Order: sequence, then C-alpha cells, then structure tokens
Amino acid sequence: MQLFQVEYFIAVAEALSFTRGAQRVNIVQSAVSAGIRQLEHELGSDLFIRQGRSIRLTPAGQALLPRARAVLADVQAARDAVDAVRGTVRGTVALGTLAHAGSVDVLQILRTVRRDYPGIVIKLRQTVQGTRTSLADVRSGALDLALVSVPEEAASGLELHPLHAEGIVFACPESHALAGRKRVSLAEIADQPFIDFPEGWGNRTTVDAAFGSAGLSRTVHTEVVSFTMATDLVREGLGVAFLPESALQDGHGKGIRAIHTPLVWRIQLACSATRQPTAAEQVMVRAFK
Repeated sequence: MQLFQVEYFIAVAEALSFTRGAQRVNIVQSAVSAGIRQLEHELGSDLFIRQGRSIRLTPAGQALLPRARAVLADVQAARDAVDAVRGTVRGTVALGTLAHAGSVDVLQILRTVRRDYPGIVIKLRQTVQGTRTSLADVRSGALDLALVSVPEEAASGLELHPLHAEGIVFACPESHALAGRKRVSLAEIADQPFIDFPEGWGNRTTVDAAFGSAGLSRTVHTEVVSFTMATDLVREGLGVAFLPESALQDGHGKGIRAIHTPLVWRIQLACSATRQPTAAEQVMVRAFK
C-alpha cells in the first residue's frame, strides 16, 4: 500500500466521485482510478460500488476510510515533528465555512496565514448543507476545522471555540402589521408565513429549538440557502424571516424592518476532540481567536 493510493482513496471516498476526487488531489482522473484499482487488488477487495457515473463505498471501503485518515494523520504528525526542529510549519487544512460569517473576517485570516505560514495549504469548503453536515465532517475527519453555528456550548466529540454572537431579528416588510414594533415575542409571530433555511443549518436549528422550548409550532413556507434570497423575498412581501442582524447591513435591509427578538446567533470554530491537531491546524485555530 502506497501513501499516494491512500490519498487518492480518501479524496474519492469523500467526494463520492472519481472526477471530483481527482480534482482535490490535482491528479488526472485516469491516474487516480488506476491507483485505486491497484489498491483494491492489493487488499483483495472492492472499495467502491460503481454504478454508472455514481459510486458508493462498499463495506470494505467504509471500514478502510477511518484507518486511511489515521494513516495520513500519522504521516503529518511525523512531518510536523521534523518541521518543528527546523522551525517551520507546513501541511494542508480542510476548513469548512458558512455562507455568512458575521464579524468573522475569514478573508483577512486567510491572508494573514498565507503571509506568515506560506507552507500551509488551506482547502476552503463552503457548506451547502449547513452546520449539521459540517459537524459530522469534522467528527469523521473529512474536515479538519469548520465554522459552525451551534446554539449549545458543547457538541459531542468536538471542541467549540466561540468566535461571534449577535442578535437574531424578526425581518418583515415595512408594510407589515408589526413593522412599528421594536420587539416581538415568539408567541406573537408563530402563525406567520416563514422563510427559513433548511433543517441542519445553524440559524434554523437555533430558531426551531427556541420555538420547541416555548411549546410553540410554526410553518416554514419557503426554504432558501442564501441570505440575499431571504431578504429579497421578505422585501417583496412573500413572507417573514429570522435573520442575524448583520445580514441586513450594507444596504441589504432596504425596505425591511428588523425587530428585536430574544434569539441569539452564535458562530464557533469546531475541531475534533479525539484527534491530535496538526501544527497547521493549531496555527489556524490561533488565527481565528
């Protein structure tokens, strides 16, 4: 078993695509496919079920994946030990990020790390499925670190580093009957036609938990994955929404009334509590603090 075969296998297993896996490791697809076929031959077992253009892991592949990640982690730890003697830091960090990060200046952090640690490669992956998926990916090792939005102070198997907190407002069009209010309770607005984000997104989880704790129910009429789309729909009078205050800044709140609620939106940096962080990951954690 060669190290490059392990890297190819992990890339394809995480992407569930030979094409996207090859793109992740910057190798032509034919070489990646050949490397994995050789690995399967050496192990005496298929690692993927190939069905046309779609693939999925076999039971053998599922068993190998966490072991393969551990192998790469051990290799990186060995490199870190040598680099520490030389006074350098290098490595790759897979960092998950949010569609909206509040006051967390991700671009500035990336610029600073690039300037101070040119040996660190950051693979930035913006979530399209929300915090729940990012938490699972950090636990599994598919992501090393991730910006997440968790209403609780802890999450199983993870360390959460608080980065940002702000109020969640009730956003409604200026023509709305409640537009003149400065504050509303959840009970007053439970029957409204809500625009919200899919289940699993941090802000949706925060709102759903608050309604559940209050013994209230509500109906989400429209789901979106963009704060811009949410504000556009609210502005057009097609519903109301719960949004972080910062999502309505820089002109995005034109035509919308932002009314205070008891809800708070939080952002944390999640990392594994069960794996030893690499030197590169430690640099990234310090950069966010």
